Amino acid sequence: MRNPSVVDETPAYAVLFKPPRVHTVPLKKYAGKAGHEPSLLEWYGNLFPPVLNVQGKHPWEGGIVHRLDYETQGLVLVAKTQSALEVLLAQQERGYIIKEYGARATKRAGLLPGFPQAFSGGLDSCIIASGFRPYGPGRKAVRPVVFPVWDGSNLLRKPGKRKKIRALDQGIPYVTEIIVHKNLSVEDTYFRLRIKRGFRHQIRCHLAWIGYPLLNDTLYGGVRRDAIPHWNPGSDRVYGEEQEFPVLGLMAEGIRFYDPVSAEPRHYTIQRL
Repeated sequence: MRNPSVVDETPAYAVLFKPPRVHTVPLKKYAGKAGHEPSLLEWYGNLFPPVLNVQGKHPWEGGIVHRLDYETQGLVLVAKTQSALEVLLAQQERGYIIKEYGARATKRAGLLPGFPQAFSGGLDSCIIASGFRPYGPGRKAVRPVVFPVWDGSNLLRKPGKRKKIRALDQGIPYVTEIIVHKNLSVEDTYFRLRIKRGFRHQIRCHLAWIGYPLLNDTLYGGVRRDAIPHWNPGSDRVYGEEQEFPVLGLMAEGIRFYDPVSAEPRHYTIQRL
């Protein structure tokens, strides 16, 4: 495993750095078995074994409060006790855990197959919202689902058919908020983004929908380029020359939540892409 680290920890929780191309938790089919790719949870479990006994929605996820995609690097919040996990999951359910991302993307003309329509809001709309559905071979990607109403309905109506959309949370679309966008070069644009509730590939899909797929995100039409930096937690800086593989242009740069014991606000950040 490549350069995981503990950013900070208390008796109740830890904030970890997950490198790119590392699973946050073991895949379900490999849970409890040997010989599979290591995960961030297993790495931290070697440092603090009780975290593996914390029980969340799935027993193989230990005290992990939220996950990052395999390709994404950045901050992950972990509960070290059962009571801390219950408090943090309740915060997450109520939208009190806020995750901040930095992204590097390149403008792309035209929609990818499977997207419902061009996103009409543009960069200055600040909000990208949709449901999601699995898409493509092996259901490896997702596509936005646009709902005709925002009244809490979780049904997509089609002629002669009512299809339930699983990618909804109590009928509420998933929202990606654009906080900042600025040009880094003629080709590259930097985004600062915020989400409260997350779905698999949410930011990757939403940015591709508005015409700005992430660099090195070929699954969503992104330009492949080897120079995207990977954060080196050992030296508190980023580097591009020494990396062994093209890194996805997405980093979980910040997380806000309330201490599960003291209820004091906590905010952790790392260096931008």
